[in-house]
Amino acid sequence: MRLQPTEKFVVQDSYEILASYEAIREVVNGITIDASAVTADGDGKKIVKKGMPLGKLANGKYAPYNAGATDGSENPTVILKHSYDVTEGDQVAAGYEMAKVITERIPVTVDAALKGKMPLIQFA
Repeated sequence: MRLQPTEKFVVQDSYEILASYEAIREVVNGITIDASAVTADGDGKKIVKKGMPLGKLANGKYAPYNAGATDGSENPTVILKHSYDVTEGDQVAAGYEMAKVITERIPVTVDAALKGKMPLIQFA
């Protein structure tokens, strides 16, 4: 008889990015991720990972944080709540405007510049 647990399936985004549930403000009615602003991976998929900071573009949609850009994505205001596949086109997404997050689980380098641009996000 085998008493060891076995993993039957993996839940997408099973890792937690929030360090605390005390002070959270989610985006009301969601945001739209601009699929044309997302780079495809080696398999041709355009995946925006959970925890990714997003900046608002001139067209009103959001793009992944890019510190060297000048299109609005260099000024993030939202952190994604889930991962999204935008290979087929734009997606409406959920995010946090204010939260305390675990720095190691954010998919970009968290430096002083990013922290300064996101005063409502606490990086723990």
